[in-house]
Amino acid sequence: MPQSIVQYDKTLPYIEDRSPWEVPVSYLKKKTANEYELVPGRRPSKMLLVNKLRSDVDHWRNEGYPGATATSQELLAFWFDQSHPPVFGNEPFHFYFCQREAIETIIYLFEIKKFTDVIPLIQEYHEKFSGNLFASTIEFSEDLNGKRKVKRYFPEKDQEGEQELPEKELLRYAIKMATGSGKTFVMAFVVVWSYFNRLREKDRRYANNFLLVAPNVIVYERLAKDFSNGKVFMEFPFIPDAWKSQWKLNIKLRGDESPLSAENNFILNNIHQLYESRAKEFNPNTIIEAILGRKPQSDPGKSPQTLLERIKELDNLLVMNDEAHHVHDDELKWNESLLAIHKNLPGGLKMWVDFSATPKTPENTYYPWIICDYPLAQAVEDRIVKVPLIVHSVNKKDPEKITKDNVVQKYGDWISASLARWKEHSEAYNGVKKKPVLFIMAEKNAFADKIAESIAKRGATYGIAKDEIMVIHTDNSGDVRKSDLEGLREEARDVDNPKNKIKVIVSVLMLREGWDVQNVTIVLGLRAFDSAILPEQAIGRGLRLMRDISPDRTQTLEVIGNENFEKIVKQLELEGVGINTTKTPPPLPVTIAPEKKRLTYDIEIPATDFSYTRAYKNLSGIDSKKFPSLFSSSKLSEDRKTLLKMEVMNLGVEVHQTAVESEFLELGRDLTSYIVTQVMKKA
Repeated sequence: MPQSIVQYDKTLPYIEDRSPWEVPVSYLKKKTANEYELVPGRRPSKMLLVNKLRSDVDHWRNEGYPGATATSQELLAFWFDQSHPPVFGNEPFHFYFCQREAIETIIYLFEIKKFTDVIPLIQEYHEKFSGNLFASTIEFSEDLNGKRKVKRYFPEKDQEGEQELPEKELLRYAIKMATGSGKTFVMAFVVVWSYFNRLREKDRRYANNFLLVAPNVIVYERLAKDFSNGKVFMEFPFIPDAWKSQWKLNIKLRGDESPLSAENNFILNNIHQLYESRAKEFNPNTIIEAILGRKPQSDPGKSPQTLLERIKELDNLLVMNDEAHHVHDDELKWNESLLAIHKNLPGGLKMWVDFSATPKTPENTYYPWIICDYPLAQAVEDRIVKVPLIVHSVNKKDPEKITKDNVVQKYGDWISASLARWKEHSEAYNGVKKKPVLFIMAEKNAFADKIAESIAKRGATYGIAKDEIMVIHTDNSGDVRKSDLEGLREEARDVDNPKNKIKVIVSVLMLREGWDVQNVTIVLGLRAFDSAILPEQAIGRGLRLMRDISPDRTQTLEVIGNENFEKIVKQLELEGVGINTTKTPPPLPVTIAPEKKRLTYDIEIPATDFSYTRAYKNLSGIDSKKFPSLFSSSKLSEDRKTLLKMEVMNLGVEVHQTAVESEFLELGRDLTSYIVTQVMKKA
């Protein structure tokens, strides 16, 4: 039985003998309040295509991958039918089953089904969800401009709606994988599979040029760490030894302005460079420029062309998007830039693969081209991410009228609770020689500064020095301010290093993808989160497991926050566990206004005034001592302890209770304001 590093009153739910590199044969499901059950079989998916696709791929795998190319069969056998030398620690290395299923599904659809468009894919594999009038209805439409849509039922919303589809003859798939489950390895699988099939099978349907796009600099740097100099391909068992002499992939990172090779290019960039490239494309201003072309580059080592122009001249290309829920950001610039490449290549893109834990449209609906679904609940059961626990502040209500002057007092109970929990985590993780990190999300930069100052003042109680607190100012989009970026980038990236001293990170918003820190074990959300924020993004910064800890020691992520934050995070129960809930769509608006034809029925209502007199003579007979008190409250003398209840996020099962005493007293003017308000209400 696995033991939790941090001790709780009850054993954390788990599936005995569950191995993350084997096919799941059962899953945990919420039964009743505070109870769960073990259900045989795979966890059903609410994605449009996944359940039927899983069945076909399972059968294909069990039959030995019939119909796949010899190259694909050799690669699949090499990757998954044998154990590999240790990479981490002393245990043999295995790829996770979720990674295996993702690449198997891509190969199956490309080599066996041979789809070249998403509409035939949807027609064959769409789920006929039961229990709803519209559940099995799938309708396709195309407007005069060629834009295609699918009208379908959304089980995650329990309503019908429309979604745009990729352009005709553009093969686009999406892989939905929980944060921390190893999307980067699936990207590497795709590259190796396509590269060697084009080389060994002499089949031009496969690409040997690859573009991996990141949404921001931070994600780019995380990917660059893996792909720079082909590191990930060499350090992990992706390429059979006998084939390594044929591996000649040219890695092109951001800032590399040298010309691309005719083939075998792997281009890693953040999307903003493609935007800039598009803006700088060569447009001749004179007849001479049109005839002679662009002026030659003074530096012979640099290409005179923009990145986008160089990419468009390639013979073939396969595109992968990391954190693909950003594809629709920035007024579709991301989408438009990649479509521009697709339209300029001789045969279009060979494939476009989206990777995200939350591959959703701006309307918060899942892409209809998702072919694999690996939710957070499954990742928790497979023990490849931390077990997330919601920490309820039972006897506390959300504060109101928060300013930079009172933010510490208003949120004092939550701050005290998180610090007390961090101290317990620090003592527990000391036994495995790890340093836990507390990650606090504030609403404004000024709030973040005040919270950090208050922690520094009380740091001695918890063993936290001022220079062990890092404050990250962000703009409204969640990106780090340029003025702070250079100084913080290296320090934030190095937080997991045992020699790094940072114990507390205070930031605005939720920090965009790429700031994943393995050592985060407590997340404190102190802001008015709205429903547009994806819950897995809100906690995703702390889900990744710390390295070099035995798999029989369970790592946890405690999520503390106000009621609004809890509501957002609890959406994960609906997405990951399949609780029987119904969301009623909002009714269509009804406008109420006067109508001319009804004026004849108008009834005039007379305006009346109050009429009253003052009985001054009776005042002398009033005994003021008999008046009831206008203020009676225990608030000023109430217990300063906060009761915390902890439950497993995706099951709602309580595992621990504790009480924490707050060190923060409310400001005198706030207490006076409270008394005056109560007196006015009663008077």
